[in-house]
Amino acid sequence: MIALLFMSIFYPSLVVGEDEKVSPLYDRYLWVIRDVLKSKSSIDDMVNFAIEKNINHLFVQVRGRGDSFYESQFISRSQILTEGEFDPLAYLLNAANGKGINIHAWVNVYFLWSSKSLPKDEQHILHMQQQWLDTTEEWPVDVGKQLEMVAVNNSNEGLFLSPNHPDVNEYLITVFRELITNYDIDGLHLDYIRYQDAEYGRNPYAIARFKSESGNDPGPWFLEMERSTIASPRLIANMNRWNNFKRKAVTSLVKDTRALVDEVRPDCIISAAVKPNLYVARERYFQEWNVWLAAGYLDWVVPMNYSPKKREFARNIDVINDNFPKKYREKIIMGIALYNQTPSEASDKIKLSRLKQFPRISVFSYNTMIKDHRYSAVFDEENH
Repeated sequence: MIALLFMSIFYPSLVVGEDEKVSPLYDRYLWVIRDVLKSKSSIDDMVNFAIEKNINHLFVQVRGRGDSFYESQFISRSQILTEGEFDPLAYLLNAANGKGINIHAWVNVYFLWSSKSLPKDEQHILHMQQQWLDTTEEWPVDVGKQLEMVAVNNSNEGLFLSPNHPDVNEYLITVFRELITNYDIDGLHLDYIRYQDAEYGRNPYAIARFKSESGNDPGPWFLEMERSTIASPRLIANMNRWNNFKRKAVTSLVKDTRALVDEVRPDCIISAAVKPNLYVARERYFQEWNVWLAAGYLDWVVPMNYSPKKREFARNIDVINDNFPKKYREKIIMGIALYNQTPSEASDKIKLSRLKQFPRISVFSYNTMIKDHRYSAVFDEENH
């Protein structure tokens, strides 16, 4: 049964461009978490793994927590890196060069920090720009309290930048510009391109911006929402205005990223890892990835359809089919996790994706595969 897990990924595939066909041998996608970049030897092992398993698309995490796994003039170097002046991304690109492996620089966009201990580097953006932090209601943000909550509350992911703060997106575009200018990457892969949850977005500078642009103070709306058992039509209309403001902030970053890439490196693929249920993504996380795809801001989307429950997994695919014409299937890569389900359960998800006409699969993650060789052995069985 384990052998079915990845064998089902690699059937003859679909059209990815106007004229280009993808061979089954070259239609393999894999996420690689940042700790693999800690040393040259682990990077070599990862590249050799990709060559051995005929994987040609790697989403490699080079920005994890507001830091970098590459040389930057203004971003803190990740504190988990210890090997002198070693540049992990430069080394990876050199190691993969000429070997048929496309390197997509995976960047966590708004997600900033999640460790209980603050960054060691005093120049880290968390120390330098705390006014950029997103919040639900209190200001200034109690950073220590927020990080303590991560350990006891799974719904609290950590600290995020505020997407609707007037300076945050400009800063992130600067981050992306440096990355795509200085490194010959094949793709820029956006993750955490969203709010932490529905109640976030109340950074005071963001609220001031909304007041200035709309002439309305949303503060009374928030209070009414918290005190009301049934929202009035008027309150619903007001909150829709506020939510559209939040949604627009994220979409503006994606749109500006498209313009940046078209200017600096037009052959670079822009992709995004997104919440798998389109309705939940839009209404809870303000991530309207249907708009991003339809408008051409993204080349690919990768719904993180990680649920181990087959019914929920299938429902997410049905929502996509209900909202997208068939022509968009070539731009959608179904993301499937290994860490939370058995090989046979993951195999069922892969087969179901194919049955529903989504043959392009990305697996999360390489790190899980090297910890549990039952998964990596599947490639060996297929190749023999």
